[in-house]
Amino acid sequence: MPSPETSREIKPSLIRIITAACIGMAIGYFIFYSKTEKIQPNNPEIKGTICLVIDDYGFIFNDMVKDFIKLDPNITAAIIPASPYGKQIGRYADSLDIESIIHMPMESYEREKIKYEIDLSEKLNATLIEERVRRAFAEVPTALGMNNHQGSKATENLQLMKDLARALKKMDKFFLDSFTNPESRGYITMRRYGVPTQLRQVFLDHVEDIDIIKANLDSLVTLSHHMEIAVGIGHVKPVTLEVLKEEIPRLEAEGYRFIRLSQAVR
Repeated sequence: MPSPETSREIKPSLIRIITAACIGMAIGYFIFYSKTEKIQPNNPEIKGTICLVIDDYGFIFNDMVKDFIKLDPNITAAIIPASPYGKQIGRYADSLDIESIIHMPMESYEREKIKYEIDLSEKLNATLIEERVRRAFAEVPTALGMNNHQGSKATENLQLMKDLARALKKMDKFFLDSFTNPESRGYITMRRYGVPTQLRQVFLDHVEDIDIIKANLDSLVTLSHHMEIAVGIGHVKPVTLEVLKEEIPRLEAEGYRFIRLSQAVR
């Protein structure tokens, strides 16, 4: 049983994630809302368009990771830079024509158990931010864009997001705001600086339970009925793999389309 101190540490994090998830769904709906007939005018049989990103690649490279990467050609792999297996996974994904992005560690309000070699914090100036972004992409040179790992503190810092947007713009990369904080400035700043971007609406597996993951996936599917594209994020977890192995073929058979993140950014 977790100690009271541990419970107090976990609760704010979970509350922030759930709050951001709800707001992300609402914002996504109002920003990207489009009638179904406008989404697929020439493909009336397509019920909805879904973009899935799987986070946290890099710390293990086993059969489960390989199964995740081979799960569907349109699921994007988010790799933590300078992680033990990040380079290897990047090369493996590229060999299978699987799209990858940088899963950039960013400063969080919660204490991180892991010290990352490459990360972004509000203490960094614009030069250091660009240097770290370039180092991250040098680790996974096939990566087409970036999303944030954690980052509840970093993404609400407007100056940091401006500096990040300038760096990504120079490198012709896109950005997915994982929206771990309802006060995030990531999405709107990228839009202002002309960086192709998207906003996560649903986290699939913040709770590692099959029924909850299926319910969250159902929420993403429902959003896809009303939005141009519904964006969800999962993580490299056995329970998530189990659900997606079962549900993705079913959803595709029912008429839902999965697309890569590079196709979803605007």
